[in-house]
Amino acid sequence: MSRRRILIVGAVALLALLGAGAYWFLAPQAPPAPARPLAYAGQTWTVFRPEVFDVAVDGSAIQMTLNTVARWAGNGQGGLVYQEASGDFRLTATVRARRASDPTQTVSSIVSLGGLTARNPDGADRGGRENYVHIVVGNTPSGIGVETKSTRDGSTSYEAVPDASGDAELRICRLGSSFRLYKRAVGAPTWVLAATIERPDLPERLQVGANIYSVLNPDLQVIVEDLRVEAAPDEAACEQG
Repeated sequence: MSRRRILIVGAVALLALLGAGAYWFLAPQAPPAPARPLAYAGQTWTVFRPEVFDVAVDGSAIQMTLNTVARWAGNGQGGLVYQEASGDFRLTATVRARRASDPTQTVSSIVSLGGLTARNPDGADRGGRENYVHIVVGNTPSGIGVETKSTRDGSTSYEAVPDASGDAELRICRLGSSFRLYKRAVGAPTWVLAATIERPDLPERLQVGANIYSVLNPDLQVIVEDLRVEAAPDEAACEQG
């Protein structure tokens, strides 16, 4: 069997495993490098696992470029730029998943994604298990589109929705134990509810922000524009703005 055929067969097998939600085969990670601050939009954010990605601020955009395999799946950790938020909130940004080698092109490397997350701070890096919800865009296990995910005690379930674009406006809105995950085309006026996830186990205070990850040979830059955290007093606020 030729080397090219072996690589193709291996990639197909990997996608089959990912499609089944099987992340047990991914190797454990080393402890994270120290987090560092990031000045953005007049506020201080935190860069988590800076050893796996490069971060730059360009006006209203955060450019995140993955430099190694790192995954938000199972008990694994990818890159994250976050603030801490308590109570009900909405987290919003325009997200573009592009090739690091050519940011004018949509990402094509296998399972390479970025978007928004709300995470329990007491994760694997603190001796616990990973617990979070996220909505991301890029090359999902089902192709280019949007993925919603819930990880509970290191066990991941997700839904991938194919789309024609690797760019989207994304939002997470927390109302008590309910997390409403939204998407819309860039510039569209109306939010589309992608998923509602009930997570009564998640604490009052969470890390909220933008993430990036890929499980194999990443060629990924995620551009996050107008990232913001705001109060969300009710369901109507989740779908405004």
